[in-house]
Amino acid sequence: MKKKQLHLKDVSTVRILMLGDRGVGKTSLTNLLASSEITPTPASRTVGEGSWNVQVRLHEYPDSMELPPSPTWTSPSSSERSEKFPFTPITPSDILYFVEFYDLNSDLRMRRDQRDSFYKNIDGIVLVYNLQDLRSQDNLHDWLYEPLREICKHRHRRTRPILRRQHVPILVVGTRLDKLARRPLRRRGSIAHQLAADEILLNCRDPKSFADKGRNQGKLRAFLNRVVEFKELFPLSHTRHL
Repeated sequence: MKKKQLHLKDVSTVRILMLGDRGVGKTSLTNLLASSEITPTPASRTVGEGSWNVQVRLHEYPDSMELPPSPTWTSPSSSERSEKFPFTPITPSDILYFVEFYDLNSDLRMRRDQRDSFYKNIDGIVLVYNLQDLRSQDNLHDWLYEPLREICKHRHRRTRPILRRQHVPILVVGTRLDKLARRPLRRRGSIAHQLAADEILLNCRDPKSFADKGRNQGKLRAFLNRVVEFKELFPLSHTRHL
């Protein structure tokens, strides 16, 4: 059981990587995913500049299972978060986590060693594509390959086939739903089907896309819960052999 969270320093962080072609709506989607009552504007939740657009929110994980303690790892943005998030202890039934969403600035290229060092700390991935351009969905295979390989290498200590269970949690999001005449059906050969991942179709400029008690909000909460579980069950410094 995690220790009682009385101070900001007791709150662990999970990191989610946003992947997809340029122009599919990753930044707008990140704005939606990180938005909450206490972070209503991008300025109130943005903690990174330069190489990455990093936005952060709080997530309450239901304390319904025993999880190992998370390894000590301080995010570079921790000092900035402490100023943005007034901390109050949560109810005993929930465990509080910071969720950081990382969107690489389009014009920046990272060196291979920088990418590898970064990817191993990722606890979840959001794959984003444009519903009006299915090529952007096909390209997600290329976007996913290298991060998934590095995550598997460092968190599982071996190369894990992409379609095996217990890989890093993945959420697939199709944008520009408002531009279509009708809602498309899920394709059997889609990347979401191949990965057995939840898929959300939305207009990423609609602030009500993740309305409380809606289907999208339920999928997002379930995804964030899986991200927390992946972080705790497959920590970077104490990886188990499977």
